Amino acid sequence: MGSKNSRFWIGNVYSWCGIYHMERGITLVAIDFDNITEDVIYNIFSVDGNEAEALNDIYLELFELIGRDAMLKLFKHYRGDKIDCPMRLYRPEYIADLAKQVTDRRERAKIARAAGYSAKMIEGLLVKRRKENENT
Repeated sequence: MGSKNSRFWIGNVYSWCGIYHMERGITLVAIDFDNITEDVIYNIFSVDGNEAEALNDIYLELFELIGRDAMLKLFKHYRGDKIDCPMRLYRPEYIADLAKQVTDRRERAKIARAAGYSAKMIEGLLVKRRKENENT
């Protein structure tokens, strides 16, 4: 009826959840469904140590990369959403502000490249800002 991992069934939906353990049989656990958290479910379903079998692929990858607590936090806040991570960590305006402090163009280019931007793009932002400041 089950594998070595936990299977669950809900008895009285208001407060009891039955957990079927192959080795231990059925255990009834009282659950407050109004105040349930992902952490509680993780423990009740005995996922700890069985992540490879229990978690969906992306959550398993996150579990391995950032750990259980951070993975559960991401699940809670972003589940169902598609997360698009930009190629660059820093905003170009921030990098332009850093580059503006340096007068040597080669050093500005190094700053831009370190952040993943071209020197031309950062210089373009600086020129645009100068023009906007002159017009105000």
